[in-house]
Order: sequence, then C-alpha cells, then structure tokens
Amino acid sequence: MKIKKRLSEMIMAFFVSTTLICILEGILGMIFFPEVKTDYGAFFSPPLFGFCSVILGLVTQSKKEPSVRQVLFRLGLHLLLIEGLVFGLNFASGNIFTPFVSVILALSVALIFVAVHVILWMNDQRSAMQFNECLKRYQQENTED
Repeated sequence: MKIKKRLSEMIMAFFVSTTLICILEGILGMIFFPEVKTDYGAFFSPPLFGFCSVILGLVTQSKKEPSVRQVLFRLGLHLLLIEGLVFGLNFASGNIFTPFVSVILALSVALIFVAVHVILWMNDQRSAMQFNECLKRYQQENTED
C-alpha cells in the first residue's frame, strides 16, 4: 500500500507541477520574450520539467521518520536540484538569460515549488478530514449498539 500511495502522490505532483510550469512559461514568455514564437515541440517542455522535478523529489524520501530539520534540508536540496535542472537544461539548449531574467526565473521556480507543496498539503488535509469524518461516523454507529 505504501508504494501505491507514493506513486499516487508522485502522479499528483507531476500534474500540479506541469500545470503550474505551463502557466509560468506562458507568463514569463509573454513578458520577457514576446517576439519568440514557439512550435509544437514546446508543449513537451512542461511535462519534461514536471517529470524530472518529481523524480528529483526522491531525495526527500526516507525509510525512517525524518526530523523537521532533515525535512527542511531535503526540501531545500530538492529546490536546488530543480533550479539546477531548469538552468542546466536551458543552458544545454542554448538559452542564456540576462542576470535580471535569471533572478526572476529562479524566484518563479521557487514560487512554483512552494505552490506545488501547498496544493499537495491542502489535498492531504482534505483527505485527512474526510477520513476523520468517516471514522467518527463509524465509531458513532458502533458505539450505539
């Protein structure tokens, strides 16, 4: 069950990441590169970044329950790996940005990182509330007997 749950979390993270990356690419492209016209191959970029980001998220996994400090360290490492991925893939494809655009891109990637984790946390909270409601109803039904 743990593998199934983890796979489900990774799939959700992929789709949330990909959606937010599409929005970010559209906004930043319109602001900083309005003259650039893209081809259909550009549609593969967000899922590639989303997939790689999810795979890089494996650095946050642990067999034991990590401390808060360890969780924060692993999340920071995950963010740095994603930043390196974004800038590395852009550099490898010949895209070099001005320092200002690089800072905006780095902040945007960090914003997406935080947004993805907030959305996933909100989903977990919703699931936990539903579970607790079902558990409460079950306990009430079984204590009335």
